[in-house]
Amino acid sequence: MTAAIHFLEDVSFEEVVAAARASEPWAAEVLFRDLQPRLLRFLRSVEPRAADDLAGEVWLAIARGLPAFRGDLAGFRAWVFSIARRRLADHRRTGARRATHPSANDTFEAVASPDRTDDTVLDRLSAQDATDRIAAVLPPDQAEVLLLRVLGDLDVAHVAEVLDRTPNWVRVTQHRALRRLAATLEKNLPAPVMDTVPGTICSA
Repeated sequence: MTAAIHFLEDVSFEEVVAAARASEPWAAEVLFRDLQPRLLRFLRSVEPRAADDLAGEVWLAIARGLPAFRGDLAGFRAWVFSIARRRLADHRRTGARRATHPSANDTFEAVASPDRTDDTVLDRLSAQDATDRIAAVLPPDQAEVLLLRVLGDLDVAHVAEVLDRTPNWVRVTQHRALRRLAATLEKNLPAPVMDTVPGTICSA
């Protein structure tokens, strides 16, 4: 088809990938629009100073590997974030120090709702300030699980694949991360709940 497709979905994904393999500019744009914001937020939350360079390296790897990729949209996003983690690991192995830039207290306008459910916490985690907060208050493994669930829009099985862990480990780690994050938000920001960016991630 044509550039009429403006965003990725399961139905259009196969067509977009086929067009991207044929070097169609509109298909590359669709992939970029879907993935670049997710990718940058993930990288900026864990390696702020190198995020843009790392994202560029990821896109080069995507371009090289796309002809051989086989899978659906969820598998594609998992593949992209696997590449991002490898590039991040390579970057850190070269001796680059991790830069930390804690967010100001007034930049994260969210707090757990009265029912304290996991879904309510996840509903408020998609803006860059939220991802920065996750990286600042959670242990690295817990932060990474949440970031992949929220930014990568990955289910438990794909997060397990990206992290080379079991699905049960991902579920347990996610649960602990959400409880810890909710407790931190309740303690540090005891203001009325303020809806910011919508979005829901189920636990499956």
